[in-house]
Amino acid sequence: MVKSPRISVILSALAVATGALACRDTTTSGERSTAEITEPRFTKGVGFTSTVVGRGTLGTFDVRCKADANDGQVESHDNTDGESTPDGYCAKLQSKDNTDIVVANIAITPGGTSGWHSHPGPVLVVVRTGALTIYRADDPTCSPTLHPAGTAFTEEGGVVHIARNEGGVDATTVATFFVPASAPQRIDQALPGNCAF
Repeated sequence: MVKSPRISVILSALAVATGALACRDTTTSGERSTAEITEPRFTKGVGFTSTVVGRGTLGTFDVRCKADANDGQVESHDNTDGESTPDGYCAKLQSKDNTDIVVANIAITPGGTSGWHSHPGPVLVVVRTGALTIYRADDPTCSPTLHPAGTAFTEEGGVVHIARNEGGVDATTVATFFVPASAPQRIDQALPGNCAF
């Protein structure tokens, strides 16, 4: 029995059409399909913009309080005495994993919000104008922490939180993110349910 090439083409076209119809969305134009959407529902920022001004890979690092005589760089990679400088000041930065540093300018309009989110590593934030109010998902009382212009604060990696501008002027910040190499600096999170918003 000889098969006709024409019949094979018709059967192939019929199989493709059947597959396309089987995968078709049954909603009408302007209607949203929710058949496949399940929890969690991520929150979206409103009046929120983040502009990355620089990103670079630093690798692993161990910046100590002071450089020692064996280190030709400003930062020290082998100073293990942990002593502070003669004036008593001491700050340390350390990462055992390959790390990217990301710097971003962030703005939130009055009434705006960042949406609930977390970061894969710590963040250093300087508030330039306005004020930010931070709420944490792990706080059952949903207590606000206010950060006005001229202050700085840190955010711990993995902590779910939201930044809100509850003031009357734009809140602007500069944020420095410490993240795993090539990772995003923000992870959107589901509404935690401890706050009314």
